[in-house]
Amino acid sequence: MQTIKLSPPRPTEVSNQSRIDIPPLTGQGGVDIFSFTSGLQLLMADWQLDRPTLIQNFFKNPSVGFGFCIDGRFDYQPACFGDSFAVKAGESGFFSFPTPVESFEKTDNKPMSRMLLLLEGEALFKMAKGDENQFYPVLKNLDKKDPVRIGHCLTPLMKGILHQMRNCPYQGVTRRFFMEGKAMELLAHKLEQLNPGNGSRESSVKSSDVERVHHAAQLLVHDLENPPDIMTLSRKSGLNRNKLHYCFRDVFGLSPFEYLRNQRLQTAMLLLQDGEFTVTQAALMVGYTNLSYFAKVFKSTFGIAPGALRKCASVSRPDG
Repeated sequence: MQTIKLSPPRPTEVSNQSRIDIPPLTGQGGVDIFSFTSGLQLLMADWQLDRPTLIQNFFKNPSVGFGFCIDGRFDYQPACFGDSFAVKAGESGFFSFPTPVESFEKTDNKPMSRMLLLLEGEALFKMAKGDENQFYPVLKNLDKKDPVRIGHCLTPLMKGILHQMRNCPYQGVTRRFFMEGKAMELLAHKLEQLNPGNGSRESSVKSSDVERVHHAAQLLVHDLENPPDIMTLSRKSGLNRNKLHYCFRDVFGLSPFEYLRNQRLQTAMLLLQDGEFTVTQAALMVGYTNLSYFAKVFKSTFGIAPGALRKCASVSRPDG
């Protein structure tokens, strides 16, 4: 197995954007780095190595961030953790490294694609000012001396945003504006995933049941075309049907069916805004086989017909 150490970022022609290239004799691809005025930093990594490789990285500053694995798999071991852990496509996670840390990742020769959102504590506190409850799951980890990692699944909404970012049609400064907006959307979804309901009220549901509800929600949105029925969801979450409905409403303010419908419609909206999918394709991809019904609930929810939304998105694209 070969070992490589990534070179320092090199500036590009676009301000506040840099790149790290994979050494040419080991593979192809690299990491694009966007540094935004908000203090948020976005890393987009896409590469394919010639053979299994151990990659050495180093976080020079205390880091708080969110990872999104789109394609591939790797074993990650920061020096601050005793053991390595596997990260694979379809997973996301929150992490906090309170001190500078060296890390290693072992990857194979298959295509790898992932994104990282990094923040420094000062930028995070600035964002959280006035709404500390929403940021509480993140802020509380800044006071800890030990590293933290919390894993989740990528939701369909996250997948849609990641797809848009990977296929951004813009260049230069316009591209940076677009990427910052989408990075903020990802941050919002991760904060909600860490703290559903915005922490606005005290839940009457036990913490163990809240975890079961989160698991049920992930099962619902894992495959929007073929979600589990309520009995299967009840069995896999460990909550009986009545308790599942009650806990779902307490945590999300919605029934399981309403939660699924919202996720389907919001994902369909992202697909149509992307401009690459027809209304029929978007409807089928999120589990609607009755196109008339899909159009009706879509317009009722968003105030615009799906065909009209797609037309607007196509016109706004540079080649539209």
